[in-house]
Amino acid sequence: MKGSEHRSFVRRYLFGTGVEIGAYKTPIPGISPIHVDRFDHYAGAPTGAEFFGDACDLPMLDSSLDFVATSHVIEHVADPVAAFNEWCRVLKDKGIIYMVVPDRRLTFDHTRPLTPIDHILHDHRIGTTQVDGTHIDDFVFGVDWERFSPDTAPQLVPSAREKLAVEYRTAISERREINIHFHTFEPQQMVALINSVNDLPGRSARMNMLEVVEPFSRSRPDGFLIVARIDKPGAPVSKRSFWWKSRNDQRSVLKVDARRF
Repeated sequence: MKGSEHRSFVRRYLFGTGVEIGAYKTPIPGISPIHVDRFDHYAGAPTGAEFFGDACDLPMLDSSLDFVATSHVIEHVADPVAAFNEWCRVLKDKGIIYMVVPDRRLTFDHTRPLTPIDHILHDHRIGTTQVDGTHIDDFVFGVDWERFSPDTAPQLVPSAREKLAVEYRTAISERREINIHFHTFEPQQMVALINSVNDLPGRSARMNMLEVVEPFSRSRPDGFLIVARIDKPGAPVSKRSFWWKSRNDQRSVLKVDARRF
């Protein structure tokens, strides 16, 4: 049954040429996108990415893609609004955002507060990046450590938290990126966030909600699925195509400076 729930939505929404961001060891089944990641290896294993790419900085041309797909990625992005803006940039009119997000209530984040929308919008206004220590204490001292690090003995948890916090703070002081859950999410809050982003001044694209599915998926029921269609007047329109067409010459959608791993 693994992947069957994904495939039903894939058949409905994900056709043509697209990108999957940060798939690592669990790419979304049933699609053949261009895979991008910030790293060619992570935790000692290859990420499987073809090109260097970031949720907020993709190596694709404007209005070139039919879909952007992510699973358990947006929580690792310090500025989700910048990511949404980037996805709108690379998508054609009527293109699809397909995003699986961990539900705070069902993960080790359940002991952390739900991130307010105003906080996420503020992070965007001030240009928060992955080299930012604002969220370290909320993450390290807020997560349910028994679920985050189940092999840590209870008596060692306080020192383990302190050690991890020092590691993250050292990375920030050295201007190195950190990989944490910067924000926490729940379905209705995410819908409200997307609507708030739509209402920001100066936007030329709108994210229109098509599906909110919770929990998602059956094989990993700790998240929810968001499917949104982009309304982008004046941009090329996505057209339905057979699966093999998603393997079109990748160079046609890539920037000239796209970096292959």
